[in-house]
Amino acid sequence: MKQRKVEIIESAIALFAEKGFHSTSIQDITDHAGMSKGAFYNYFSSKEELMVALFHFYNDKITHRISEIEGQNLPPRETIKKQMIALFTSFTEHKNFIIMHFREQNSTINEEMRKHMLKTQYKSMKWLEKNLLALYGEHITPHLGDLILMAQGLQNTYIRIFVFDDQLLQPEALAEFLLQRLDDIVAGLKKKKAVMISSDNLEKLFSRLHLHSEQTLQDTIHQRLFTMAQTMDGLPLSAEKRDELKSVIEFLLSENEKETPNKMVFQGMLANLKGIKELESDRKDIARIMGIELL
Repeated sequence: MKQRKVEIIESAIALFAEKGFHSTSIQDITDHAGMSKGAFYNYFSSKEELMVALFHFYNDKITHRISEIEGQNLPPRETIKKQMIALFTSFTEHKNFIIMHFREQNSTINEEMRKHMLKTQYKSMKWLEKNLLALYGEHITPHLGDLILMAQGLQNTYIRIFVFDDQLLQPEALAEFLLQRLDDIVAGLKKKKAVMISSDNLEKLFSRLHLHSEQTLQDTIHQRLFTMAQTMDGLPLSAEKRDELKSVIEFLLSENEKETPNKMVFQGMLANLKGIKELESDRKDIARIMGIELL
C-alpha cells in the first residue's frame, strides 16, 4: 500500500480514537497527516470509505499473521497459543486502532461498516470453532456454541485492558492463562453435560444477521486480491517487478472499496497480472465474479 495512503489511515485512526468518527473532519485528518485535502481524495472518496478501508487494512495485517502461524503445522495447542500471542501483540502495537474499534463498534456509521464489523465477529467465531475442535476433539461438539461464546467473552474482556494499560498484560502469559481457563471450562461442561447455546443455534443467529459464510462479491474479490499480494511475496521476481505488480493490486483494492467498482478499470488492470501462473487462478476468479472478459 502506498505510504501516503497508510499515513492517511494512521492519522484517521489516531483522531477517531481521540475524538470519535463523527467529530473528526477530513480537514482534521489531512492536517494531522500533513497533506492537502486534494491528496486525501486521491485515495478516498469520503470519510466513510476511509473507515471501511482502515478496517480492511488492519484486519488484513492480523489475518496475515494468523495464516502464517497456521501454515507452520504445529500441534493444535501450540497453534492457538501462538495465534493468540500474535493477536494480543498486534493490539499492543496498534493501540489506537483498538480504542477506535471499541469506541465505534456500536456507532451507526453506515450499513456497510456495521456489516463489516459483524463479519469480523463471524470470522472470529469460525476461527475459534476450528481451533477448539482441533484442541479438544469432536466430543466437545455439543458444547461448542457455549464454548465459543465464553472464549470470545474472556478474550474480549482482557483485550480491553490493553486499551488502558498495554504494559499490564504480557501477550504470552495471557495466552497461556486463557488456554488454562478454557481447559477448566471444557472440563466443567463435560462433567455437567450442560448446554445453553449449541453451535447450530449460534450459526442461525449469525444467519439472521445476514452473516452467512458466503461472502459478498466485493468481500470475495478483496480476499482474492489479498491472496495474490501474499503469493507475490514468495515469487522469484525482481524488486522493480514486485513493486509494479503490488501497485496494481493496491489500485484494485482501492477500486474494489468503492460503492460500485468500475468493471472496465478491473479489466484493464488485471491485464497487467497476465502471464504469472501463480496468480492466474485468482485473476480468473475475479474476472468471473465481475462478469468481465480477461484481456
